[in-house]
Amino acid sequence: MNHMLTPYALVILRKDNKIALLQRAATASFAPGDYCLVGGAVEKHETFRVALVREVYEEVGVIIQPQDLHFVHVFYRTNKIQEIVACVFVCDLWQGEPYNKEPEKHTDLAWFALDELPAKMIPAHRGALALIAQGISYSEQEPG
Repeated sequence: MNHMLTPYALVILRKDNKIALLQRAATASFAPGDYCLVGGAVEKHETFRVALVREVYEEVGVIIQPQDLHFVHVFYRTNKIQEIVACVFVCDLWQGEPYNKEPEKHTDLAWFALDELPAKMIPAHRGALALIAQGISYSEQEPG
């Protein structure tokens, strides 16, 4: 039986040895209050890079160029609700200053050193960051 995966594109916005993370609103249906990477679902007829150009502008108000997105990791995750595949990119170059452009969806945009990540963070994003630091570019996360 065939199934449909939901594609996600995530970006590690990096500046001064820190990365930007958004804190999801307490009212979010998934991972309320958790910090997460910038990004989101890839829409129909979008590539992962095109989706990130859109998502980064929608969420943090900066302009990035597709060629400035450097692939670092892909993860597959499944749970009782959905199966996703997420491509993670790094970006060190953008126009503008990142800010929380969607306060109805996120309560904070903050910069963190990789060794000082917030305690409350989406586990798949934390796991991907740890694997990226080890040079591992693919992972699978099955339900526990």
